[in-house]
Amino acid sequence: MWGIYMQKKLRFSIFLIDLSFLFFMFFLIEYTQPQVSSKTFLLYSITLLFFFISLRGYDAVRIASPRWTMTSLSISLFLSHFLYSGLALFLHNHLHMNIWGYVLYFLIFSNLFNPFFYRFWSQRNKEIIYASPDTPNKLLEVLEMNEYLIIEKKDTIKKNTSYYQQLSAPLSNIPQELYDSMNTKIFEEAINVKKGSVFFTRVVDIILSLLFLVILSPFFLVFSLVLLIFQGKPIIYKQIRIGQNEKPFTLYKFRTLKQGEAKVSDIEQDHLERSTGIGRFLRSLRLDELPQLINCIKGDMSLVGPRPEMPYFHELCKEKIPNYTKRLLVKPGITGWAQTMYKRSDTLDEYRIKTGYDFYFLLHYSVGMYFKSLLYTLDTLVYRKE
Repeated sequence: MWGIYMQKKLRFSIFLIDLSFLFFMFFLIEYTQPQVSSKTFLLYSITLLFFFISLRGYDAVRIASPRWTMTSLSISLFLSHFLYSGLALFLHNHLHMNIWGYVLYFLIFSNLFNPFFYRFWSQRNKEIIYASPDTPNKLLEVLEMNEYLIIEKKDTIKKNTSYYQQLSAPLSNIPQELYDSMNTKIFEEAINVKKGSVFFTRVVDIILSLLFLVILSPFFLVFSLVLLIFQGKPIIYKQIRIGQNEKPFTLYKFRTLKQGEAKVSDIEQDHLERSTGIGRFLRSLRLDELPQLINCIKGDMSLVGPRPEMPYFHELCKEKIPNYTKRLLVKPGITGWAQTMYKRSDTLDEYRIKTGYDFYFLLHYSVGMYFKSLLYTLDTLVYRKE
């Protein structure tokens, strides 16, 4: 029997084994195949591994599935080749095609080993989750569906931050049945003890936002010109959103809708009626949100956090969803745990579900959670959570 964090250690161990196999292949090529570019193989494979992590390849739900593993590895292979080819063309470098066979060996090893080892170990070392007697039955049923868990009820259990972290970790969110009855001080305590993490992520926000603005400046120019030609002015759309501690701020986006009054009561229909062709393209890849890097530099937003909502939706959710305002104990984000794990929300029921992901982010708030959410943004773009 093992604790809640052993699952994380197991997935991290699998990652280290993948990395070890990668370096083994590197040294094998280096000393036995001098005609093959070993350094190119290493760079290419590390890039592939980075994309695989960003596509949630080591996520507890996906690592157990050979289909998911193979799908993520295949997309990672394509993205790595696309990036590598683009850089080679831009830098006028030669494409080393003799590494492809060895890259495929690495891919085949990961696809066969990762799901098999995870299933083998998890089935023989099941994780114990302790639940209080008043835990909602619906939540217990969901947890019991996980074949790698053992759910045990415990009469004397302290409902502190650790308890809720343990209960929510296998779900990657906090269901409404749970957060309805939670003491709101739990979220405040989870953030207050992480002041160092809050300061560090603020520094990272500024550095990465400035870096992204410099790197993406050519795209800003291209998008601005295209929008100006096909849609006219204004290029940048300004909108009031609700930020940290319910403080309103002005959010910046590329304008993707025809000018007119927004129908906040039916946002999906409003987007269907007023979206332009270029607007739909930008929205589908979340590129309309690039100007929010300015909000990050100003301090209105973070790169990672709960999504800032319009006042209408904020007030609606505040009235209908228990503890809703607690999600804004931290700065809202361009991306975030809820945005990467769940689709866009248009209905109240969807907002209830998404709020559970925001609460999970608060409960597990850390520098690691920040970077994990940032990396998983690629998964959102590839698998199009609409």
